[in-house]
Amino acid sequence: MDIGHRSRLSLCQLMDAVLSRDECSVIFRKYGISTDDIDGYHTGYSLLRAITDAILAAAPSQVWELAQELARTRQSIRHTVSPKSLFDERWDDFTLCMKLDGIGLVVDDYGREIGPFVPIEPTIEGSPPVEDDLSRELRLSQLPASGEVLRLIEDSAKAFLSGDNNGCLNNARVALETTEKSIAREMLPPDTTVSSKWGEVLVALREAGFISQDQEKGLAGVYRFVSPGSHVPVGFTESEFARLGRTLALSCTYFLVKEWNGTRRRDS
Repeated sequence: MDIGHRSRLSLCQLMDAVLSRDECSVIFRKYGISTDDIDGYHTGYSLLRAITDAILAAAPSQVWELAQELARTRQSIRHTVSPKSLFDERWDDFTLCMKLDGIGLVVDDYGREIGPFVPIEPTIEGSPPVEDDLSRELRLSQLPASGEVLRLIEDSAKAFLSGDNNGCLNNARVALETTEKSIAREMLPPDTTVSSKWGEVLVALREAGFISQDQEKGLAGVYRFVSPGSHVPVGFTESEFARLGRTLALSCTYFLVKEWNGTRRRDS
């Protein structure tokens, strides 16, 4: 499994807060992650910087196995930390970030998280989280609104991590809508007024040959699914529904941006 950039950084913060330099060195060696910076080959490195450089450079399988060990041994790690809130706050942040990647801890019959980490949404083994792919494609797109869309994606994640499920969904929906309109402004003739309505812009993109009729229907369905007033389906918590809706919205945003980048390459 590949965990996202945000989850990797949260993992670094967790390790820096609750493990010593020697403990970090041992666990890195255990999974073949470089310990050069941690062992002091680069003088002046703080532990957090050393951990971060090593984790960001490590292979997905190495980081996954490291995260699994922390999940298995979290109670013994917590026992050594004082105050306990130092561990609890950083662990909660890490697990929430992992949920944004579609990864969560196994829960028992009473809903208690007991580990290990497992996919909690359909995923393709070895593929990066959609948010990481989307961020990369947005930076390549040269769309005027790419910076705004990246900000909305980050605001959606921040809202989820703070427990604001409505804010999480709303920011993800606006990111999708902003991407759609930005592409339309680039594709349509200069004197064309781009509608403020999502559905009308989709029709314009279909008529311009950018998307098919079936793709238009799929995008419209996802937009309705994450729009204000949508009811949480039976069997979902508000947090689960927010995470699912965010993933769908970002996946559709990724589709639009990837299609746009492909169109640009074809026409260049």
